Amino acid sequence: MRVKIAGTGKCLPGTDLPGRIVTNEEIVKILLAHNAIKPGTDRPWLPEELTPQKIVDLVGIRERRWVADSVNTSDLAFFAAERALADAGIGWQDVGILVIGSSTPEALFPSTACQVLDKALKSEIAAGRFPERDARAALRIPAFDLLAACTSGLYAVDVVRKHLLFAETRSRYGLALGAEVLSRLLDFSDTNADLWGDGSAAVVLERADGPSGIICMEMGSDPLGADAAYSRGHDTRVHEAPVAPNIAIKGHDIQKFVLRIIPELVVRTVEKANRLAGRTREYRVEDIDLFVCHQANARIFEFPAKKLGVPLEKFYVNVDRRGNCSSTSVLLALCEAVEEGRLRQGGLALLMSFGGGLTWGSMLLEW
Repeated sequence: MRVKIAGTGKCLPGTDLPGRIVTNEEIVKILLAHNAIKPGTDRPWLPEELTPQKIVDLVGIRERRWVADSVNTSDLAFFAAERALADAGIGWQDVGILVIGSSTPEALFPSTACQVLDKALKSEIAAGRFPERDARAALRIPAFDLLAACTSGLYAVDVVRKHLLFAETRSRYGLALGAEVLSRLLDFSDTNADLWGDGSAAVVLERADGPSGIICMEMGSDPLGADAAYSRGHDTRVHEAPVAPNIAIKGHDIQKFVLRIIPELVVRTVEKANRLAGRTREYRVEDIDLFVCHQANARIFEFPAKKLGVPLEKFYVNVDRRGNCSSTSVLLALCEAVEEGRLRQGGLALLMSFGGGLTWGSMLLEW
């Protein structure tokens, strides 16, 4: 028995909910107005140095989505979840667990997951699908947030998958999401503010027999690199003076980690798949049809592709139009790869993510 992806859904600010597309032209103006410091120097960028094309050359990003003030993390997550449920052909009453991975939960508590269920109940009551008198007895399912930085979305999938495979679990379906409002955690004096985008993506997971589904997953962390990426300002630490919110990253440390972890994860995941009892085939790296990685930037896939002997075209890229959406990125990339017909029935995909912690995860999937 396996768990398969029965439906996918996404939410993009500026298309699905209030928000806007932020182009490189706009972000350059913002960074220059805030005297963003040029990396490797102690001075601000000069206008002739920081251009829209410069951002493309450095990280491959041309635009990203940011929410309007009226939109919060649970709004994005609820919209994506509804889309995924519709794609799977099921309703909220069929869901047995909800896990949301996020670096920017709407609040420390209640969880964004519980806020999404609140929206779901009210929506179902308004539509007449749940009688109001019975609402308290509906959707009394496990619902919680999970934080593993950019790996949160894959961690959420793994938790839901294991829950569905557990012998005591009656539910056939679960929901895993990534949801981020990173635009509210940016310091525009930091050039890295050009990286981040908002959005949400969801997958419906279904326990089912048959060849398709999740073959295996690998999850882990390298905690000695915990200071390579961290949030500032939104924390419970004691500060003698106010600290401006920011996503602080040590770019070179992160890059070295990513270039090491991608090839390592590919090999480890394939080896794990080949150790599984009852497998019906031999898995090989060259048989993987699509590599769906966390979209940190568009430049990080060239070295792993060369080292693994994999055509670069097999690495799916949407960071150019979405930016780095942290926990949402890998699930959003999967959703859009499916929309574009990049995955067909029986095809093999390898999903990989990595983020602050340092955390990492992978999933080998037969579509």
